[in-house]
Amino acid sequence: MVSSKKYHAWLILVLIAALNITSSYAGLKDRAFATHNVNQLGYFTTNIGQFYPYGGQFEKTLEYPINSGHVAMYRQCLMVGVPVNVISAADGRFEEFDAVGGYNAGGGEIAISDNPATWPSWGWPVQDDQGNEIFLAQQESYCVYSDSTNWRYKNNGELDKLLDIRIHQTIYSWGVSGYEKFHILKFEIENAGASPLTDMYFNFYSDLDIGGNGNAEREWADDCLGLDRDREMVYFYDSDNYSDEWGEANPFPVGVSFLETPNDLGITDFHWIDVTIDEVAVNSAHWDSLSYYLMRSDTSYFHEHPQLAVSDFFHLGDNPIDGTHFDDPATTLIEDDDGNLIGGAMVAYICNGPIEIQPGESAVYYVAVAVGDDENDMFYYIDQAKDAYDKDFKLATIPEPEMTAAAGNNQNVLQWNNRLDVEYINQFAVPPSNDLDGYIIYRTTDQLLGGWTVLDTIPMEFKGETEIRENAYSYTDNSNVFNGFDYIYSLTAYSKAADGSILESNRLNDINNLDNSSAAAMLQPSSKPAEEKADVDEIKVVPNPFVLSAQWDAERLGNYRYGEPVRNIAFTNLPENCTIKIFTLDGDLVNTIRHSGTTGRKEWNLLTSENRPIVSGIYFFHVKSKLGEKLGRFAVIR
Repeated sequence: MVSSKKYHAWLILVLIAALNITSSYAGLKDRAFATHNVNQLGYFTTNIGQFYPYGGQFEKTLEYPINSGHVAMYRQCLMVGVPVNVISAADGRFEEFDAVGGYNAGGGEIAISDNPATWPSWGWPVQDDQGNEIFLAQQESYCVYSDSTNWRYKNNGELDKLLDIRIHQTIYSWGVSGYEKFHILKFEIENAGASPLTDMYFNFYSDLDIGGNGNAEREWADDCLGLDRDREMVYFYDSDNYSDEWGEANPFPVGVSFLETPNDLGITDFHWIDVTIDEVAVNSAHWDSLSYYLMRSDTSYFHEHPQLAVSDFFHLGDNPIDGTHFDDPATTLIEDDDGNLIGGAMVAYICNGPIEIQPGESAVYYVAVAVGDDENDMFYYIDQAKDAYDKDFKLATIPEPEMTAAAGNNQNVLQWNNRLDVEYINQFAVPPSNDLDGYIIYRTTDQLLGGWTVLDTIPMEFKGETEIRENAYSYTDNSNVFNGFDYIYSLTAYSKAADGSILESNRLNDINNLDNSSAAAMLQPSSKPAEEKADVDEIKVVPNPFVLSAQWDAERLGNYRYGEPVRNIAFTNLPENCTIKIFTLDGDLVNTIRHSGTTGRKEWNLLTSENRPIVSGIYFFHVKSKLGEKLGRFAVIR
């Protein structure tokens, strides 16, 4: 049987339309998403219990390194249930959680701490009794969802079968060294109803695809699972340690660890299911009962329904752990007929229960999701997540500097204030003190933020002063800076430990965070406009000649993952208002360009007035303005 897992996002939309149940989605207008992108692990979240996009786009669903395009998740979500009413975000047809409105600013974005534009009008939604905003991490998101769309009952008019639960979800992320490859998820399950919720189970359902989730290479079909009871952790790894999709060895493993559970038992039940079995079960009339009895490791339901083979859901192997509650991970070491380890396409039920929640009370879970360059690295970051939790998230972090930036003519100028010099105190130092040493200036021309180079390290000069000056520091970058190129800068503050290690404030990890960072900027230097008649003689075309395969073109390809290549030439030193006409050698008019602005620069995309690419050859240009006229020529080599 061929799995249909990669087409579910499309099928969901089709089935919803076909069954005409859209009106039951009370929170549809409030649905939103966010991407945690402050560290090296991109992680997507929604406010309907899913950690994968409900619209069919994979975004940064467990992407490492961030912006690499290496995504290792198909689906990760919540499943919470009592006998036998299970609320699931993994349902193959309809979501059973939906958003509770009022906790963000609208516009389809979850409230995220480093972008106040996403917050509700009354401020950050996590506050103390005095209304002060509470932040525990360098980036947090917050949302609330309920079981208002528990469709198996609601669509039948049986509203009394809703559980009336609300889940308050917070995700915590850090970008500092040692904490940059995990996220911690907090789920506060509130009983908003009038009856106790007894024998409840919680499942952090995980369908991960180590090495990629593309259909062409079926890389999602060769995974294995591990179980580490000491770390309360289930982890996914690649059977052959090679990604055919990425064309790379050592695809990163992923671990899921329960840091806190209401009954202090950690993982109480763990089972794996082949994805083809899982998807049949998800879309069957048995879904709620099957899910509940699997979460609590009760085989009785499966014995009572012969069409549900017990061996498809319980994999005890030769050395079962704790009876039926834990599958033996060795059963995931599937081999082909020749004895080669090939693994499989696997879904993990990672469960805790039973718990009881009285009306008006809540139960809290903390779950860590971590990656690593190899298994040992993953174990290290799971342990670091536990360390962050044990420290109540009180980690030594350095706030971002406050920088302004301006583009010039073949140069860019960065300036920042001395607020950290004057105000910063490391409360974890003994005694508490300002232990910062200075600032580091990074630059890249890669919009995916690879290839950062250090421009300079600036010592901290103003400790002990009391006056905060906005432009206390200034740095001019004029080394290999050319008009018309985009340059991205990230400024960090740092301290150097006794062992030589460096602790920094966050460096920009994702171009989408650019506007939310006080210490990052993207600049494009440009020439000043012509102001006198003599200046008109300085009008020229760059580059000239234009060569398609040259560095100019290669570095201006833009974001190749999201847009078309940028292939332009530029007219420089132009007057503020002028007309540019381009002709072939035979005198045929190719295009007319009108320029107005204060940069003295106008770019042209090498298209004719009919939007056709020009051919290789020599071209003339004629610039006309009130300052005079300029005739010149340039060459294009494709």
